[in-house]
Amino acid sequence: GGGDDVGFDAKLQRDSIAWAKRMLEYGETHMSIRETVWQFLDDPGSSRGAMNFTMAMLTLIVFSTVTFCLETLPQFYEHEPAGTSVWFVMEATCIAAFTAEFIGRLASTPDLRNYFHETMNQVDVVAIMPFYLELMLADVSIPGLSVFRVVRLVRVFRLFKVSRGSLMVFVHTMSRSAKPLYMLVFFTTIAMIIFSSLIYYIERGTYNHDLRMWMRVYLHYCPVKVGAGVGPAVKHPSNYTLESGMSEPCTWVDPTTYDSAVVDFPTEALFMCPFGHRKHASCITVHEQSPYDSIPTSFWWCLVTMTTVGYGDVVPTQPLGKVLGGIVMIFGIVVIALPITVIGSNFATIYKKMVLDEGLSPDELTDDADEDDYEEDGDGDGDGDGGGDGAADVAPNTQN
Repeated sequence: GGGDDVGFDAKLQRDSIAWAKRMLEYGETHMSIRETVWQFLDDPGSSRGAMNFTMAMLTLIVFSTVTFCLETLPQFYEHEPAGTSVWFVMEATCIAAFTAEFIGRLASTPDLRNYFHETMNQVDVVAIMPFYLELMLADVSIPGLSVFRVVRLVRVFRLFKVSRGSLMVFVHTMSRSAKPLYMLVFFTTIAMIIFSSLIYYIERGTYNHDLRMWMRVYLHYCPVKVGAGVGPAVKHPSNYTLESGMSEPCTWVDPTTYDSAVVDFPTEALFMCPFGHRKHASCITVHEQSPYDSIPTSFWWCLVTMTTVGYGDVVPTQPLGKVLGGIVMIFGIVVIALPITVIGSNFATIYKKMVLDEGLSPDELTDDADEDDYEEDGDGDGDGDGGGDGAADVAPNTQN
């Protein structure tokens, strides 16, 4: 019952557990300077100074990443930054700090032979080496050397050291969800091949043997007569234009070609305006190169449509192509949603297990204690979901 644990002191339990952990983890043994340095660099929880140092290094990582991005802005970009450039100075300062930390870790590690077997230690090396390579090869003309600068961004992965729990939850979720992911990739690939083939045959248009490419209908330019009552009384290309309402404008028809029996120039004018459909037989059809000129090229449209991203860079224009596009969207939602549901369930399970393994935080313990009091005051029996469970969680710990 919850009534027996009314006097339980949650704060005393937390303090006792924290003291026991300190005694078990660090004990009272004297550590050498090398061990002290390693603990300071590798364990932020060992002391306040270690935590402050870790936060300072993480701040440098974020700062160097932000400056790396900002220096590519057109107003700041320098193709060949000088040694006195503010961007070079900031980057050199950050690299110096990262190098000092790396040397300290390398000199104090308890297992030098296996030090580089850990991924994060490899990240440290990859993050600082490109800077020194650029300095050594500054006077050597090597194509593509600037690409090494991008490699510096791998230092961002060091942020995972602060949140290893989150990274492990993600890794375990993906590992546990291997079969749903395989199904997702498999069905998406099959559907992409089928739908890309269909849209290719629907939207490719007609083949131009001279240009050796597929051409599809782009627009229909149809004649539009502007009467005397519209616009200025005297119309001329210099003082009057007609808006088409589309991306392509209306163009003047040369007044010297007008049939005087049809168009009374200059009070009237004749334009050729674009339309999405053919209004009458006198319209001129304009073609464009089809973006669906092959099945592999159509993969991009199919993948973007199945994921319902819809960039709009490639779109079907034929009615049947638009119908197929709608089918691809619905199919994509169904195919992607089913495996994602399983992955989400696995994530929730693994995250719950991680929380249970780590135990409740002090704030959560306080909240549970407050809920116990509330249940006892509310119904007097302490057997509710909140009060009973809270007592059951605490009592075994206190008895042990």
